[in-house]
Amino acid sequence: MGDVLDLNALLGEVIRLAHEAGSLLVDRFKNYGEVEFKGEGDIVTEADKESERLITSALRSLCPDHAVLGEEFGGSGAEGAEYLWAIDPLDGTANYAGGLAIFSVSIALLHRGEPVLGVVHDPNRGWTFHAVKGEGAFLNGERISVNSHGKLSSTGLFGVSTDVISSVPLYMRFLGKCRSLGSAALHICHVAMGVFDGCVDIHAHLWDVAAAALILQEAGGRFTDLKGAPHFPLPPSSEAWRGGEMPFVATNGLVHEQVLELIDRYGSPPHRG
Repeated sequence: MGDVLDLNALLGEVIRLAHEAGSLLVDRFKNYGEVEFKGEGDIVTEADKESERLITSALRSLCPDHAVLGEEFGGSGAEGAEYLWAIDPLDGTANYAGGLAIFSVSIALLHRGEPVLGVVHDPNRGWTFHAVKGEGAFLNGERISVNSHGKLSSTGLFGVSTDVISSVPLYMRFLGKCRSLGSAALHICHVAMGVFDGCVDIHAHLWDVAAAALILQEAGGRFTDLKGAPHFPLPPSSEAWRGGEMPFVATNGLVHEQVLELIDRYGSPPHRG
C-alpha cells in the first residue's frame, strides 16, 4: 500500500472482505458446526472461527506489516501497534446460534490507537456501514447522521446490552424504549443512522466497537466510557489492546450528558474488568 496508506483504496477491499465473510455466515446459518462455551453465556461457533480465519488471512496478505486482533484468536503484537486491525467476525453469536438473523461483521483499522477506517456489515439486511476518519459516515454509500433529539423521552429508542438488562439498573427506566439487538456494532450503527438516540454496554471489547465508534463519530455522535472520558486514542496502558473490556455510552451527542448523569446518579453495575 506504499509508505502512506490510501484509506479510501483500502476501504474498497475491506468492504469486499466484509461482504465475503457475511456471505459465509449466511451460508452457514443454522448449519454453523459445533458450539463452544468461552464463559457463562459466551459462546463461539465454527462459523465464527471460519469467518475470522478468512478475514485475518486476507488482511495479512493485504497489509503484512499490520497487527491483527480478533475476538476468537486474539493477536500477537497488537499492544501499542502503529497499525492494528480489530475484527469481530460474528457480532451477535447468540442470535446466530439461536436462529435469529440479527448479526454483523465488524472490521476496523486503528492508527496509533485511533480508529481511522471502519466497516460494519449486516448481511441479512444487506446493510454496509462505513467511515474513513474525517470523511463522514455512510450506509450503502449514502451519508448518514445521528438524529436531532435534544433530550431523552419515553418514545425515543435506546439500545442496551443483555448484561445491562440482566442487571436492571434504575437508570434504564429513564432512557426511553430500550431495545437489545444482540450486537454492539449494530447498536452503535443504529445511533449513527438516527434510529436510536443512544446505547450503552458494560462488557464490550475493542473488536465490538472500534469500527462502529468511528462510524458514529463521523455521523456526528459521541462515544465515551461510562464517566464521559473518550476511549480513543487508546492509551498505552489500556487493557483494550489485550482484549480487555470497554464499557461505553454512545449517543447522538445531544443526550450524552443526560445519560452520563443518569448512570452516575443511579449507579452502574460493575464491569468484569
